[in-house]
Amino acid sequence: MNRLSTLGALIVGAIILAAVYASAFGDGDGGVNITIDDDEGVRHVVHGDKGNFALKQDGLDLEASWRGEYELNEDGDDISSLEHKLEITREWQGRDERVVYEPDGDEVTSVYYLDGDKQDENPDNAIAKKKLLIAFLEASGAKAEERVEILLKSGGPAAVLEKIDNIYSDHARLRYITELTQQADLDNGEVQWLLKSLKNIEGDHDLRVALDAVLENEEIGADEMPMLLETASRIESDYDLRRLIESVSERDLNDSSISLAIGLMERLESDHDLRRASEALLEQDGLTSKAAARLLDTIGDRIDSDHDLRLILSDTAPFLAKDDLAATAWLNAFGALSSDHDQRLTLEEAAGVNGLSTEIKLALIAASEDIGSDHDRRLALEAFSDMIEDDDALREAYIKAAEGIGSDGDRERALEAAGLDD
Repeated sequence: MNRLSTLGALIVGAIILAAVYASAFGDGDGGVNITIDDDEGVRHVVHGDKGNFALKQDGLDLEASWRGEYELNEDGDDISSLEHKLEITREWQGRDERVVYEPDGDEVTSVYYLDGDKQDENPDNAIAKKKLLIAFLEASGAKAEERVEILLKSGGPAAVLEKIDNIYSDHARLRYITELTQQADLDNGEVQWLLKSLKNIEGDHDLRVALDAVLENEEIGADEMPMLLETASRIESDYDLRRLIESVSERDLNDSSISLAIGLMERLESDHDLRRASEALLEQDGLTSKAAARLLDTIGDRIDSDHDLRLILSDTAPFLAKDDLAATAWLNAFGALSSDHDQRLTLEEAAGVNGLSTEIKLALIAASEDIGSDHDRRLALEAFSDMIEDDDALREAYIKAAEGIGSDGDRERALEAAGLDD
């Protein structure tokens, strides 16, 4: 059957909107129709004990409506109990099929129609009914928990993975992936198989949630992480890509994986998401100075917001005491700040770092000369006032920066703070 991977994200939106409609209209009928090119699209609405599903794509027209709860049999290919009624129709490849399930005492009866004509009970039609039911379940993701449990019992993870490869929509595929990762511990080969299957998911949200499910429920080692990050590179949404980077950063990454994750971060355009992603990666214990410098270079080049840049520079100020590579990158990123207020707050944070070399202190004091506001430059210099007493070079740099303050009062207060007012 034709795959419908482009439609998965629409189902999620339809379900959410349906809930809003139901809340707004009380007992009235709530419905959401989503239609895209040439009347192709998907609708999935649940309101009270009623539900309906419709999918149109590439010549396939699959619909289902039901009222009340229904349960699957042990094999997951038939209805074992039903409160009221379930009806499924499919027009595909020149065939018009319909199956109607209804309760009959403690049993469930089903009638199969082909091209409008009721069909006799026979083995071929029994198989046709099961195929039609499974087509609905797999297109909608309905009863995914039960279906995955049954598939695991009969064929292990491989049976579910084969099913995922052939499921029709992103949303349904996501349901099966989530259930598989929650219900089974996958080995290395199965994880890699699953990651390859994720490449069929086109919706950014569904792909990110699927990858999150893998990260949360499976052991992802050094062999699998590059494949996971490669799959994540298909995410275009800043929000979803940033959220995925945050999830990845909760794992202990080796230098190679950190580099790949930074590469993903470099594709972000939003200042907020760039900051959040870099903050997550900077928490890595295995972050090398080279990787830290790359991160700092990226945020200095890409973040336009002084507020966001100041927050990440304040968090990364300890890199000033690590080595020249990371410290140089931090100072370069600081040079991208244009707000006097944010420059001052950042320098105050940097002044509180223990273990700063004389060269870095000189660079930070010199950086205060870029602050145009007399008030903010004075406050920034005062943060360094206690560290210049025994060093002529630092004292000269401090005096030079203070003399650039236009306000007599602020200049005198800056010099007084360092004991240089005589």
